[in-house]
Amino acid sequence: MKYKTLKVTKRYGGGGGSPSSSTVNTPTLPDWAVPYVQNTLGSTQNIYGGGDLSRVAGTSQAQDMAFGAGANAIAGTTGSGLDALSAQQGRLTSATQSGGYDTGALKDKAILEAGAKTAALGNQYGASGTLGSGRQAVAQGAQNAATAAQFAGIDRDAAQQNFQNKMTAEGALGQSVNAGANLASSSTSALANLGAQERTISQQQLDAPWQGLQRYASTIYGQPGRNQASTVQSGGGGK
Repeated sequence: MKYKTLKVTKRYGGGGGSPSSSTVNTPTLPDWAVPYVQNTLGSTQNIYGGGDLSRVAGTSQAQDMAFGAGANAIAGTTGSGLDALSAQQGRLTSATQSGGYDTGALKDKAILEAGAKTAALGNQYGASGTLGSGRQAVAQGAQNAATAAQFAGIDRDAAQQNFQNKMTAEGALGQSVNAGANLASSSTSALANLGAQERTISQQQLDAPWQGLQRYASTIYGQPGRNQASTVQSGGGGK
């Protein structure tokens, strides 16, 4: 089995009849290898024509289940998590805007205590025969001042508590918002990774014909042919 590939170089010029030359490459095979090569090429052609060199495994049943269930699980978990965080953020927002700590019960208690003390003063000064005296008025004034100071203390403590509560609520609100953003971001990444795996398998199937052609070509060009090069010269004429 012999064939020739000619590479011809032409020269053009005047006078003297410069010769032109051509290189002849003559690949040859040993006689014993000819039937093996023919069988190999024939088998390869049949396999390539039948598409066997282009076969790529698709997704398995387990992978299909994993892709579908995984995507649903990611979406479901993300939705539930974001709903819970949204509700939490609503409560925290209300806490930051609320009037704060209710001092009504404490003030009612202080009023009852002040009334009891006023009654006790009346009994005390009545028993001594000095009810309505200047001394009773002074004592009552001191008691009223103590009650007013108690009210001021209640308001002061409530203001401090309200400030701490709002600061705590604002900090928790910020954490909740960040948690929602992180959840959305991580869920998006998880879905992207899942999609990338599916895309890789799909791309492998699309690339299968090209891979089959490469396998076929590597078999054809890998045959044990040997080139024997020789140079042939021919005379040239004038212009």
